[in-house]
Amino acid sequence: MQYRYEQIAGILENKIRNGEWQIGQKIPGELALAGEFHVGRSTIRETLNILQQKGMVDKRHGSGTYVKENKQKMENPIMFLSSIGQMIENAGYEAGSIFYSVTHETPDMVVSERLGLSQQDRIVVMNRERTANGVPVVFSYNIFPEKLVGDIFDEGLKGSIFQLLRDKCGVTIAGADTFIKGVNPNNAWDELALVYLKEPVVLLEQLHVNDEGIPVLFSYDYIRTDIMNLHLRRKM
Repeated sequence: MQYRYEQIAGILENKIRNGEWQIGQKIPGELALAGEFHVGRSTIRETLNILQQKGMVDKRHGSGTYVKENKQKMENPIMFLSSIGQMIENAGYEAGSIFYSVTHETPDMVVSERLGLSQQDRIVVMNRERTANGVPVVFSYNIFPEKLVGDIFDEGLKGSIFQLLRDKCGVTIAGADTFIKGVNPNNAWDELALVYLKEPVVLLEQLHVNDEGIPVLFSYDYIRTDIMNLHLRRKM
């Protein structure tokens, strides 16, 4: 026999999974829910504890309870190359982008080596956040050889990087080498990503190449692990 709080948890879970309550949405407070289901507030607290343990809601002290996970996590089969925006949309969410900055810089040794640059070459670094239904899910540094992209990103970016590279630079992304890494809070770039996303993340370090195998884009993509799943099928 189910306890009342377990029954109510099932009802609220259905509201989340069928999209009635969206990711990031603040749900009714304990008092309102207690009135709706004709139970005490202690029963509602137990209900919300169940949903929090499942990772579906986030109880914020002094603010309320918010939907943390919707009807499904975003699955990313990393054996196939797709943009972050495509991955978000394929999971049934509305993809958005928050543009922060573009800088023209001298590359460090790691970036210079990855992109095959000389000591005289410069890079363009674009910093932005990707959202699903308005909720931040990915924080990215996209790094390009300046001699390839010039100033095309200086006014920001709307839409797909892959598409803009095709349209403006005649470059088609043909593949990428992807490395899954942990984050280092003592690293300045990692630290900034953690500040913006405020959740556990994993780092995808990706080197994108054109159809001739020439590096054209190096990315650090910090992905929220509470919302997005990464998986790779390995075969014998």
